[in-house]
Amino acid sequence: MSGIVGYTYAADTYCTGECVTDAMGVAQLIRGVGTTESLLDSVAESRGIDRMDERSFDSGHFPKVVFGTSGDEPEQCGGCGVKVG
Repeated sequence: MSGIVGYTYAADTYCTGECVTDAMGVAQLIRGVGTTESLLDSVAESRGIDRMDERSFDSGHFPKVVFGTSGDEPEQCGGCGVKVG
């Protein structure tokens, strides 16, 4: 398994850029936080979500990470259209 290549959120797949935060409506916050991961950590904390326990929340309510694995067919980002995976 390689690192994070994207996110699933609200029945779509997003790249590691600002597309997932745009879809969540929190993209404007990234300027003060830094990375997408940092922003997602901050938003999760403010909402009482434990990102380390993905079984505790639904991807329809908060993004879950997509890890790159060999053999997976890449999907298109629901925001910008780049291949994710």
